[in-house]
Amino acid sequence: MDAYNRTFKTIMTGLATGLLLAGCASPSSEDQFGNSVRQMIAAQKYVPPGQEPPELPVLDGRKAEAGYNSYVKDTGKPERLGPDMSGGVGMGLQR
Repeated sequence: MDAYNRTFKTIMTGLATGLLLAGCASPSSEDQFGNSVRQMIAAQKYVPPGQEPPELPVLDGRKAEAGYNSYVKDTGKPERLGPDMSGGVGMGLQR
């Protein structure tokens, strides 16, 4: 009986080891990973691949500074707001 138990344990250990190693094997479809994402991105493009427009120009410092200065000047003039654009209507605020 002792030899039978030892043989049984050896066979079960071998089967368990084989199943664990088989579970760690890589799937055969591993070469397909990412294809669905690439296909989705290609389907969302407006122009066919290879005919993409050139990159948009980057805003240089002078234009950015001029835009910011224009913004600062325009937002500092509350007289440009009309009585219906004051934003204080219904909140009990008056000028």
